[in-house]
Amino acid sequence: MIVHDTATAFVVLVDTAILWARVLGAALAFVLCVAAFAVGPLIAPAMKTATGRLSGPSWTRGPLRARIFAGARTRRHSGRTRPLWVHSQPLDLECEEAA
Repeated sequence: MIVHDTATAFVVLVDTAILWARVLGAALAFVLCVAAFAVGPLIAPAMKTATGRLSGPSWTRGPLRARIFAGARTRRHSGRTRPLWVHSQPLDLECEEAA
């Protein structure tokens, strides 16, 4: 009986230690997430200005930047108001048959 009570007390102590470790870990994770969420907006503008100060055109900064720049240039407005598949003269078969 004494051995059983000792083993039960040991298991309770281990379970309590594990529970406290989980609670402290969760609290620490929460604090780190809140800190990262608060500090992130302070760092992002500085990083944006630091990367914007790079000298030279975008294609000199690497092939990925050149590909992004070229894709953005091709997606810009080309002056067309209608899509290419729209014909300039609408097809009216009834009028052609009557003529």
